[in-house]
Amino acid sequence: MTKRDIHLTRRQALAGIGAVGFATLGMAGGRSTGSWDQYTSYTYAQSDVPTNLLVGWRSRYNDQLVRESPTDEVTEVDEIGSPVRLIDQENVLPMDTGSTSVGLRIDDPGENVPDGVRVWMKIDPEIGSDPASQALAERIDVSVRYDTGFLGVGGCAGAESVEDLPTFGDGIFAGTLAELDGDDLTEGIEVDPGILDNGCLTPDESRCLAFNWAFPIGEGGNAGKGGSVDFDVRFYAVDCAWDGNPFEESVPDRDESADSEVAE
Repeated sequence: MTKRDIHLTRRQALAGIGAVGFATLGMAGGRSTGSWDQYTSYTYAQSDVPTNLLVGWRSRYNDQLVRESPTDEVTEVDEIGSPVRLIDQENVLPMDTGSTSVGLRIDDPGENVPDGVRVWMKIDPEIGSDPASQALAERIDVSVRYDTGFLGVGGCAGAESVEDLPTFGDGIFAGTLAELDGDDLTEGIEVDPGILDNGCLTPDESRCLAFNWAFPIGEGGNAGKGGSVDFDVRFYAVDCAWDGNPFEESVPDRDESADSEVAE
């Protein structure tokens, strides 16, 4: 059985605190055919689904736009390569902040998936067992939210707008990296802001997410110095007719998904 494996991997390594990057698996990057110019970087997630899931992103560190990653067209990647460093900062200090704005859309010029696809997201935190890593995870605040605006108006404003527009878009997670380790995100959730739709991402819409982190001043002193925390954020798109969790279940092929919908 062939799995329609469309996922973006984002590795964040905070080594007191360090690098934020995207790595790709079974993906190809290239210049978009559309006018999706609000992001500095993007990639096409490719699989046997007869369309492409386009993922765009931009990152900021202390309100400064992080350098762009390469946009020259490349061939398909068959295995995980070196991460593209979106933030590469050492000696991060209390009061530092960072954000990543992510946009998802279908690039479907052939109109092969008029009903769209379902997109799932999973975060895999890896926190070291040493005291420094445990302390670091407890000091870093993280938030993940839908960037939908108010009732669907004013969406995709960007993660950097969260403080100015705190009520725009529903929250998915807010807490420390240590708390993230026990959240539902570690098993996978459907990326569905729930605005007058059936959860499927259709070719005529975009879906946006905002990731923010902060290193607040606290009573921890030097706690966490020398520690490290990694996590992957993966996006996985499946046929709109199938509503299972692709991170927990085997993904049926396209014909099987259609048959299950008819059977219902």
